[in-house]
Amino acid sequence: MIFSKNTKKSNRDKETFVDYLFIFILIIITLLMLYPLWWVVMTSLSEPVWLSKNVVKLFPLKIDITAYKFIFGDSKLWQAYGNSVLYAALSTIVSVAVCSMYAYPLTIPEIRGKKFWNTLILIPMFFSGGMIPLYIQVANLGLLNTAWALVLPGAVSTYYIILFRTQFKSIPMELRESARIDGASEFRIFWNLVLPLSKVIFMIIALYCIVGSWNSFTPPLLYLNDDTKMPLSIYLRNLVVTNTTDTAELSLSAGNTYYQQIAAQGGGIGMRIAIKMGTIVVSVIPIMMIYPFIQKHFVKGILLGSVKG
Repeated sequence: MIFSKNTKKSNRDKETFVDYLFIFILIIITLLMLYPLWWVVMTSLSEPVWLSKNVVKLFPLKIDITAYKFIFGDSKLWQAYGNSVLYAALSTIVSVAVCSMYAYPLTIPEIRGKKFWNTLILIPMFFSGGMIPLYIQVANLGLLNTAWALVLPGAVSTYYIILFRTQFKSIPMELRESARIDGASEFRIFWNLVLPLSKVIFMIIALYCIVGSWNSFTPPLLYLNDDTKMPLSIYLRNLVVTNTTDTAELSLSAGNTYYQQIAAQGGGIGMRIAIKMGTIVVSVIPIMMIYPFIQKHFVKGILLGSVKG
């Protein structure tokens, strides 16, 4: 009996140690992931003169928001913001509508050829036509340099269809049968019955679409050549990679005494760095603001995707 109690106590101590070790490892990983973001934020708030000398501290001695004055006064940034919001809204509406209406018939027992259509949506998961054929197709359809070039090619997603299908299958068939007996059409059943009972999955897919469109980089780089139609991702690329800081150049060359003083002290390069980092911070604010509220829905989406039905 004593041996049994000692054994249980030893197991509890062992489990407690493992739990603490696991928590410690998670804290270390979290700090490693937060450090780059913190460094970017502190760089954007540092004095340009110190940045020109490659002096960046975790906690700057003096906060300088000059870079953010440049950023919020740049009309190109807000234009890119508006474009990203427009593309995200269009992509979300089209993708949710197409994928949900594709998935719904796959859950109706009376529909013939379901195996063929189920197989058809799985093919793109393993085989792709490639970037060049897709570009040629988009060009032949006359979609280049339009918002639809970013919306239509990615409107159908196998993963989203599987999520919708799994959710629709979980709705009891008796409810649909009752609606059919009352004379409801399939579209009315889908709109008035299935859709209200599947609000969570619709919200999950919408959130996936928003985040995916907001972070999209390659499609706008391929299909858009008008600077006024570029999304925020391309604006960031031009700012960070190609070093196009027009706002900084104009302001530093203007007659403002403060900016001339920064340039005279060798802070011109530091100002450009601060503007780049500040723009990165501004670009991730929307996603960071909504993510804490949608995290549980992302987890639900992953769990639903693990059961393909």
